[in-house]
Amino acid sequence: MEKIKYTLLELTRMVGKTMAESFPERYWIVSEINEIRENVNGHCYLELVEKDQENDRIVARSRATIWAHTWRMLRSYFETSTSQSLGKGMMILVEVSIEFHELYGFSLNIRDIDPVYTLGDLERRRAETISKLEKEGIINMNRELPFPVMPSRIAVVSSPQAAGYEDFMHQITNNPKRYRFEITLFPAVMQGDNTGRSVTEALELIFRQESMYDVVVILRGGGSASDLNSFDSYEIASHIAQLPLPVITGIGHERDRTIAGMVANTDLKTPTAVAEFLIGKFNEIDMKITNLSGRLAGKVSQIIYQNNQFISTSVKDLPLIINHNIKQKGRHLRSKGSNLAMSATGFLQKTKHKLHSVHSGFGFIVKNHLLGLKNNQRDLRMRIPDKTKELLRIQSGRLELLGNTTVLVDPVNILKKGYALVHKQGRIVKSIFEINNDDILETKLHDGRIDSKVIRINKD
Repeated sequence: MEKIKYTLLELTRMVGKTMAESFPERYWIVSEINEIRENVNGHCYLELVEKDQENDRIVARSRATIWAHTWRMLRSYFETSTSQSLGKGMMILVEVSIEFHELYGFSLNIRDIDPVYTLGDLERRRAETISKLEKEGIINMNRELPFPVMPSRIAVVSSPQAAGYEDFMHQITNNPKRYRFEITLFPAVMQGDNTGRSVTEALELIFRQESMYDVVVILRGGGSASDLNSFDSYEIASHIAQLPLPVITGIGHERDRTIAGMVANTDLKTPTAVAEFLIGKFNEIDMKITNLSGRLAGKVSQIIYQNNQFISTSVKDLPLIINHNIKQKGRHLRSKGSNLAMSATGFLQKTKHKLHSVHSGFGFIVKNHLLGLKNNQRDLRMRIPDKTKELLRIQSGRLELLGNTTVLVDPVNILKKGYALVHKQGRIVKSIFEINNDDILETKLHDGRIDSKVIRINKD
């Protein structure tokens, strides 16, 4: 049997025809925008995906196209209805027709869009994020932090090129009172896919240096509502809520309210409003100091006036007071003088009586003492002879004992008993180890001496 052969073009045309016949209608589908771009011809190209709700894994993917004439109409309609632009991560409800092209394959041609669905999905996501923050108990943490009285050290999270950042810096550095602020910029991407990661990294860096700052300011400024969607994310909101420093947000316009602003300590609409708020804190302190200075000056003036009045009155009354005090002191001195005279008279009488008593007793005491000395002298004269005899007897015994001892230890008497003294070169020999062969020794006896020469000596 001969095989039927088709060219690739023939086959793709057959598939396209079959699909057109099988799916002749338009279909409303729900999908998430994974990519979106507009080319120079004005056509819009998208990649639509569907994700698993449990693990966020992509389970379906398709290319989609909005032709230029349709794109101009749908974009204006969607942005007017939602105040947002179509962007990555946005859920949409679109009407599509199914197409199959010989060169580009399968794709969806978007014909219409329902902005109400997208608004509902955005609100649903916001509600889910807010509910999660409430369940975790962190939604009010930053709002409950006390705000510094004079927040001068400011950490700013913003893009260096953002107009909002430039407005903020101009406003705060050129304040009328010339208050000084220490501004440290932590650069971050403030729109697009990398906003969440970039902002949270900046906040984590500030957290590691929290002692260096008083407050944190997040600035973005103008832009479409879709550009602010990142600031509705749980990722940024949870970081702001748990930061131990008060956070001030200025990331939107008057009609915008992000979740980041809801959890921040202070939410202001624009970067300029943030600068005015911080300057206002210094103005409040300035006014309080001015008021206190005025009150202090008034109080000092009042005290000076009262003291002047007192001094004036006192000067007038001073002569009377002095005279009164002089008279009072005079009476007091006269009274004291009278008392002193009486006291002196009594003291002299008492002293005279004591002297008389002492004089009377002194003669008696001296007489008795002399009589005692006389008796002691007589007793001593009677005891001296006996004491002298006794002392002489004791000393005579001691002398006799010393004499006997001297005789006993006399060397001559010791030698008479058969002992001898051996000398070598004038020194007494006390040991055989002091004598060597051929030494000349002198042996002394009680009745003479002998000189001898050592011939042999045994020292064993």
